[in-house]
Amino acid sequence: MENQILELQYALDTFYFLVMGALVMWMAAGFSMLEAGLVRSKNTAEILTKNIGLFAIACTMYMVYGYDLMYGGGLLLDGISGEGETTQMQLTFTSR
Repeated sequence: MENQILELQYALDTFYFLVMGALVMWMAAGFSMLEAGLVRSKNTAEILTKNIGLFAIACTMYMVYGYDLMYGGGLLLDGISGEGETTQMQLTFTSR
């Protein structure tokens, strides 16, 4: 019985991390829309491209160096041991 409770807790924690990470990524998209609405229409594409570029740079730098700072194990995610939901969550918060 205790094993089933632990499995359920792990499943709910994973679900929670993934859903909250998705909400934070949508928050970044909403912030992009806010910024796009605050500039002239001719500059909208530039603002959206800037936000996508910043998100890509933040994700790449987290994967190269941020994971090592948090969990150890070397550069480029050498230390991953099946904690994918944590990586996704930290990547989401790092990018914004």
